[in-house]
Amino acid sequence: MATFTQSLRARGESGLVELLTLRPDLASPPPSSIRSLAARAANRVSLDRALAGLDAQALQVLEAALALDGTAAHPEGIAPHDIARAVGDAVDGRVADAVRTCVEHALLWHATDGDDLHPAPGLDDVLGPYPAGLGPRLSTTLARRSPQALARLAEGLGLAPTGAGTPDAGSDEPQPVDVPALTRALADPTTVDGLLDQGPPGVRQVLDALTWGPPVGRSPEADPRSTGKTSPARTAVEWLLRHGLLAVSDSQHVVLPREVALALRAGRTHRAPAAVPQPAATPADPATVDAGSAQAAQEVVRLVTALIALWGDEQPPVLRSGGLGLRELRRLAARLEIPESTAGLVVELAGSAGLVADDGEDPPVLAPTTEVDEWLRLPLAERWADLAQAWLVSERAAWLVGTRDDRGSLRPALDPESRRPWAPRLRTSVLSVLRDAAEAPDRAGLTAAQVTEVLRWRAPRSAPAEHAVEAVLRESAALGVLGDLVPGALSSAGAALLAGQDAAAALEAQLPPAVEHVLLQGDLTGIVPGRPSAALGELLDSSAQVESRGAGLTVRFTELSVRGALDAGRTAEELLSDLSRHARSGVPQPLEYLVLDAARRHGRVRVGGVGSYLRADDPSLLTGLVEDRTLHGLGLLRLAPTVIAAQVGPAVLLAALRERGLAPVAEGPGGQVVLTRPAPRRVRLPRGGRPAGPQATTVAATSSAADRSAAVAARERRLQRLAADLLDTDRRETASIETPDDAGPLASPDAAPAAPHPGTPDPVLALALLREAAAEGREVWLEIVGAQGASQRRRVRPLRVDAGRVRAVDSERESELTVAVHRIARVTPV
Repeated sequence: MATFTQSLRARGESGLVELLTLRPDLASPPPSSIRSLAARAANRVSLDRALAGLDAQALQVLEAALALDGTAAHPEGIAPHDIARAVGDAVDGRVADAVRTCVEHALLWHATDGDDLHPAPGLDDVLGPYPAGLGPRLSTTLARRSPQALARLAEGLGLAPTGAGTPDAGSDEPQPVDVPALTRALADPTTVDGLLDQGPPGVRQVLDALTWGPPVGRSPEADPRSTGKTSPARTAVEWLLRHGLLAVSDSQHVVLPREVALALRAGRTHRAPAAVPQPAATPADPATVDAGSAQAAQEVVRLVTALIALWGDEQPPVLRSGGLGLRELRRLAARLEIPESTAGLVVELAGSAGLVADDGEDPPVLAPTTEVDEWLRLPLAERWADLAQAWLVSERAAWLVGTRDDRGSLRPALDPESRRPWAPRLRTSVLSVLRDAAEAPDRAGLTAAQVTEVLRWRAPRSAPAEHAVEAVLRESAALGVLGDLVPGALSSAGAALLAGQDAAAALEAQLPPAVEHVLLQGDLTGIVPGRPSAALGELLDSSAQVESRGAGLTVRFTELSVRGALDAGRTAEELLSDLSRHARSGVPQPLEYLVLDAARRHGRVRVGGVGSYLRADDPSLLTGLVEDRTLHGLGLLRLAPTVIAAQVGPAVLLAALRERGLAPVAEGPGGQVVLTRPAPRRVRLPRGGRPAGPQATTVAATSSAADRSAAVAARERRLQRLAADLLDTDRRETASIETPDDAGPLASPDAAPAAPHPGTPDPVLALALLREAAAEGREVWLEIVGAQGASQRRRVRPLRVDAGRVRAVDSERESELTVAVHRIARVTPV
């Protein structure tokens, strides 16, 4: 009889390469032999990983194969058409495709002498004891019955005993029963139907309740108030037990045998094949989707840039447990004028992209990293692509910020405990569903519930919760991967990001053209009809306050905003010249007066270092400062009518005077104006603190197709070498261990005997040896460690390996034993 190991050997080099490509965990670390590969492929962890990527149709095929294997109708394997019939009528060949997928993943294997299929070893442990809601096999339930019960059951079905002659007079020993024939009879739908026609009322209702699973039911208890009478339900259950249509599971439960259930289901393991979801999607115009995506992309880049500027000047502290505290998050949200949830996403994006990090000092603070300056010099589309790629591959779950953990504490942003290794896979899965919807003829957007429905069909064993899908959709829309004007619709830039193409170029094509002019108005406002260019954006950021953003930009010029431009080093003439260059209709007179008036008063008060001092040409400007109680903490002392000394530093003194409404500037020892804006702080990024550096997406997208194909070819060559080594090792082991069956008289009498198999203490390989021995009916030596630590060696023939136990027959002692796998120290084939 063929084994799972032999089926892997029969795949050859190309088949093994295909298997290792589909299940990469089997190749890491490289297995030492085909037997090791088979043991690893039958390992529960590896099987769980393989099953996690199968769709609902493939899982139905596996359940059907596992349910049919070893039944009365399929004692030696299952034909592919039997699986298709059991699952249901194939739709467009999907059942056949699912069978092929399972075979390619080594979850089903072909016997070397035919096309019959067998489930992979260990699959029953992973899928559970009742595949497709079907109970134990009839062979198992009949084995629990006494010989007398089997004889009565066979007699009731009209089956002759297997023993020859007549039993001795007065002997109570029943004649032997042909159990396989009895199993086939009870599995026959005609026999089951005929028995049910003879049964008491209620027997069909009992079986109907168990037919489609679960197959275990509670046995009706006798009514203590009854006077010798039993209830109809109990009568029906007892009749079904006597006739073999039910079996006892334990003292309180009964179970429906598998073949009986299949007879009642007309041979079907499932009511219907799994149907591919066809959600009713919302139609979406590609231009509208891309427009919304471009707007969101601009906004997220602006917010991250603003975060870097704020934290470059003033760094927030890091919590003792790590991350950004809720108070600092609220403060950031207020300064950026965004909701706290959006602020949390912005912080997480900057952290995932390696743009901010813990400085590692005492006390620690969060500060921009040295990567920031390079990132800020990139065009907008490339900055967005870096953020989007970092988000796509990040293991951080940004949606957890602000929620409560198991201890009831609020989770901070950049919390070290917010890592979720499955987050990148979740994002990729959600976006792939949206990509398929976007590639449909009627391009459409999907809701979180619709995406979850599709994911539950694509991978039922690893389907995410709907709230996690909804969180990914929210983040995608805020990031610009989706078009926020059409919910759940993937943009062109998002599709390029998912496909590993040039996402920056895709976004650049979506962005509206940059606008170089601003419409300045007499009420000190300005309107940019579109996306401002880099030069115009820098000018307005330094000299005006933003009032609204959208398809255009509205700003307002105030004395405070103009003073900021003057503090940054611009003169009034330079500011008016820059504004007139971008204003088609010129600078309005009110704005010109505002700039000139602010410049006239700017710098009339000077601050220098004592700690610091104030100096003004007009003594009236310093009147009342020393006596002002609100400035008492500055330690002001009048040295002369135009000079006041202070005990605090120049930066503190400047900030206090500006809050009082003055417009001071700092000066150097020679009286020259000194720009007071400090250099923004930068820290080194910790090793391993970022999944990809700046321009990672651009570099990956612009790498040549030849480089990518070269990497794929190198991986294929590595797997081919591994497959060839496995086959070579297997041939050498076979030549040294196995003796040819036809060696007989032709063998040399002086030939050395074949080397015995050394056995293995490896539990994974030991299980593989035990499963092979059970399949082939061979004996093995078991070294068993008892409860007291003493070991014994027994020669046994394994019958079954499941649920962490080995059931075997000890032929020398003529007894059967069951051994827990963890008690087995070594397995050696006889």
